[in-house]
Amino acid sequence: MPESLLLASPPRIRQHTPPTDTVRTPLRAALLLAGIFAAATFLVHLLTSLWGLHLGYGYFRDEMYVLDCGRHLAWGYVDQPPLVALQARLAEVLFGLSPTRVRIFSFAAGGILVGLTGLITWQLGGRRCAQVLAMSAMMAVPVFLGTTNYLSMNSFEPCFWMGALFMMLRIAEGSGCMPEWLAFGLLAGLGIENKHSTVFFLIALAAGLLLSPQRRILFTKGCAAGVALLILLALPNFLWQWTHHFPTYLFLSTVAHSDKNIKLPPLAFLVEQIRILLISAAPLWMGGLAWLAFARAARRWRFVAITYLVFLAMMMAMHAKDYYVAPIYPVLFAAGAAGFGRLTRRNWPLIAYAVNFILVLCFVTGPICLTLLPPERYSAYTGLFFSPDKARSEKFTSPLPEILSDRFGWPQMVQGFAARYNALPAEERAQTGIFCGNYGEASAVNILGPAYGLPTAISGHQNYFYWGWHGYTGESVLTLGKDAGDYTDKFTEVVDLGAFNAPWIMDHEHLHYFWLRHRKVPYASAWNGLKYWY
Repeated sequence: MPESLLLASPPRIRQHTPPTDTVRTPLRAALLLAGIFAAATFLVHLLTSLWGLHLGYGYFRDEMYVLDCGRHLAWGYVDQPPLVALQARLAEVLFGLSPTRVRIFSFAAGGILVGLTGLITWQLGGRRCAQVLAMSAMMAVPVFLGTTNYLSMNSFEPCFWMGALFMMLRIAEGSGCMPEWLAFGLLAGLGIENKHSTVFFLIALAAGLLLSPQRRILFTKGCAAGVALLILLALPNFLWQWTHHFPTYLFLSTVAHSDKNIKLPPLAFLVEQIRILLISAAPLWMGGLAWLAFARAARRWRFVAITYLVFLAMMMAMHAKDYYVAPIYPVLFAAGAAGFGRLTRRNWPLIAYAVNFILVLCFVTGPICLTLLPPERYSAYTGLFFSPDKARSEKFTSPLPEILSDRFGWPQMVQGFAARYNALPAEERAQTGIFCGNYGEASAVNILGPAYGLPTAISGHQNYFYWGWHGYTGESVLTLGKDAGDYTDKFTEVVDLGAFNAPWIMDHEHLHYFWLRHRKVPYASAWNGLKYWY
């Protein structure tokens, strides 16, 4: 063999290793710890949901609407992308139809989010005690307890964001390349198909990268591949929006120019961030923000602090609901725990802080956010910690926080429709439809009504407008409303069939049943004027 070949250097194999100032525990141990906390979180949601059914808590308003969307699968809806409807359909088919069963995926999302927070802490160099601290805090945070306890697009939203951000953290430090970029594109694309606010998160992330030294990763083949996959996944919903003349934009514009949402000034908005994330957790996530922004050990991830600040500014400028910022906070909890772990070599301060959060979960945020307390005892117990009025992001009032009050009254409402429908003469029932003023009432009839033999409800609200009038002419209609005078200009006869009342329901749902007869203009001709996107 020629001497030159013997002396030649062996080919270089590219290896990605963490920087010398980042010492990590074994990944297997971090995954095991994350799995334990994820399973515990899942069980908390599952068991409290089952207990809540025993106490009388039922479907949340939005759950029934999403279930009805799942029975009309499409690439988009007026007020949401398609993924949550698919989630609802899969849950109903796989697990069956009950409040707890349809929430299984959301409970799993809560567990995944807590586990992801632990893995992000690991990625940032946090040792096991730091991972335990971050995950314990996430289990106790009110906003995440609430949004992962029922079927909604909010449950998976932070999972997609944090999954994408975890990949970006690895790419930014040099521990990832093409596979991580493709995973980022997959998660970000699915995030857009889950909730459109992901677009603003990605804009803030791009700004954070461009304003940091990590901007170089944006000009790589991996980035191009990840973005291409992201666009490919987001394209179906965009095309649906295009062919339907962008109804989601029209819906959001209508809401923005109405009095529906409570619009907070900047200072009040910031105060709400502290409240929904738990006051005792503020030092953790604020410390995480400071660590990412200024610590030398976090310089590779400086873009995360910029991303948060840009995103926060966007939400404040758009007068968004206070919890719209929430999905970005898990990375700050992780950073706070990792930074805290660097301040002390002792484990007990981190463990003590973590125990604080477990106690808060058991005695404060759990009873406040989950279906643990009988409704008649709720105010007496939780009044020690907060007022339900402070939890409102919309103008609607209720005896309990909306997330709980909106789980009451639906069976009674549907039973009221059934009693009045079955009391009609047979020839009248054959041509009688049910028109509802909002998607909550319509979806309750459509999800719970078949057991009582009720016809499909129609409405002009949200996506029900697209599903049409189901052939009803308006000759005979049952509805819920406030005053008979609201219908006399459209029907020749209006009969008040009595009041609907149920304990603990939203204040605006105390209504009257009406039998409307002989619509002056048939639904087929008047349908476009009944569109109500609010």
